[in-house]
Amino acid sequence: MQIEDMYSMPSTPLTCSSMGAATGLWYAALHPESTVAGLHIAPALELDRSLLAWAGPERIRVWRETGRIQFENELVRCELSWDLIEDLRGHPAEELALRYRTPALLLQGKHDSSVAWRNVADFTARCRYEGIELHLFADGNHRLTDRKERLWQLMLEFLRGRELA
Repeated sequence: MQIEDMYSMPSTPLTCSSMGAATGLWYAALHPESTVAGLHIAPALELDRSLLAWAGPERIRVWRETGRIQFENELVRCELSWDLIEDLRGHPAEELALRYRTPALLLQGKHDSSVAWRNVADFTARCRYEGIELHLFADGNHRLTDRKERLWQLMLEFLRGRELA
């Protein structure tokens, strides 16, 4: 199955992380009829702010002027378009908190150096919809790869609790 097919299927649970998790939350908010639940690891809800802080004032100026910047971290090396920042600014976490209406499980590590756990906790607290659960791992990092079994248990429990598994 292609990922495009998954998103076009009706009533599909979404499972994604980081930037994908933030995108998945927005997708569910904009298309609630096609998503029965979301399972999100470390949703990067403030990615625009993080990228701008990473770039700094001078590199932001060059990024705006040229439309491109080289990005690299321990997981990825790529070129980012300034359009990404514009798109992210058009999808603020505050608006997402007002629009979101799909059951969701958010999994977040407190030792995440990429996504601030407080941003995820604040989003959960601000969201008008009460069907969001947040599980914080006190010693967890961004990827939470050292606890895959526990993640699967929590996800399955969440889906079973809603009679989706």
